[in-house]
Amino acid sequence: RTVTLTREASPLDPNPDTGAMAELGWNVFASKACQLGHKLIKALGSVMVLVVLGVIGLTYYTTVVLVYGPRTEEPGTEGKFATIVLVVYHGLILMVLWSYFACVLTDPGRVPDGWYPPPEDEEEAVESSKSNSEKRRRFCRKCAAWKPERCHHCSVCGRCVLKMDHHCVWVANCVGAYNYKFFLLFLTYTLVAAVFDAAVLLSSFVAFFKDLEIQREEGAAGSSGERRAETEAEVGRGMVAVFVTFVLDVAFAASLLGFIIMHVNLNLSNMTTIEMYEKKKTLPWRYNLGRHKNFQEVFGTSVGMWFVPVHSRDHLRRLLDISRLSGGGYPEMEGDGLDPSSRPSRAGDSPKGLSGRFASAQPAGRGEQGGGTRGKEI
Repeated sequence: RTVTLTREASPLDPNPDTGAMAELGWNVFASKACQLGHKLIKALGSVMVLVVLGVIGLTYYTTVVLVYGPRTEEPGTEGKFATIVLVVYHGLILMVLWSYFACVLTDPGRVPDGWYPPPEDEEEAVESSKSNSEKRRRFCRKCAAWKPERCHHCSVCGRCVLKMDHHCVWVANCVGAYNYKFFLLFLTYTLVAAVFDAAVLLSSFVAFFKDLEIQREEGAAGSSGERRAETEAEVGRGMVAVFVTFVLDVAFAASLLGFIIMHVNLNLSNMTTIEMYEKKKTLPWRYNLGRHKNFQEVFGTSVGMWFVPVHSRDHLRRLLDISRLSGGGYPEMEGDGLDPSSRPSRAGDSPKGLSGRFASAQPAGRGEQGGGTRGKEI
């Protein structure tokens, strides 16, 4: 009789299964590769900030220094038109830079320290039909802490972000609850500035090619060969600057147009980019309050504040309630001027909180010492 002996695999076995080892090795490699990729994306963000400032500097040099600056000294309508162009251009560039740095430097929305979810017995009966963003009791394993609904962990920033839309390398920051308005304003003002700059440079773009030979002849008349070479080089630099600036203006305007249309639709639907790509959604979308209130939830109710990258006092109070849309709270709520017993305020509602207190412009939990956000009012 033949007897077959088998032996169970042991974790102390000196010759473990090669398939399991290969899978373990691949998981370790993938984890290290993801970490390296996140570090590269974070480093790339700083480079992209310099790229944005470089493009703005190029358009400024071409439009102000090279083309329209010298024309302001000419008499008649041409000089007045050049002055108007420069005034409008500087106003647009100011708003572009203001919106851009507001988006770069503003914390997108940190989860308040010690945030806790609503009690488990308040959980809705059916959880399988809801997307991950809609669940009220969610635990982030990477942060080892509870996180509110519509909150997601950013692997590049290494933390959870309230109402996270996406991580943008162009602003070297996440786009979330506190800087989404600034991000939309940056896109809008950049599109308007690019279209305006392309329009005012169009005549110069065409004129540089038409008048190139004339300018060379005028510069070379009665001059030496060295003077002629200097004139041709100067004309060539100007032509290249106008050409590159015009092409960049058109390219940015074309690419931004589609991006802005997408975000306008998301804003009017009260949906983020992450939520748009989630497969499970409760339809109709539970956060959709109507186009007008959806817009107010991002830009606030004060019309005058819609066009500047600053949050009004009332809107700051509502942003503090982002972390407790359907329950939950944190220890420093009263210190931030919020009433733990009241329901969170939404767009169009009167701000709710404790009398005599008001939350600062700094997002909840951003302070170094804890979850409080006291500071200066806007």
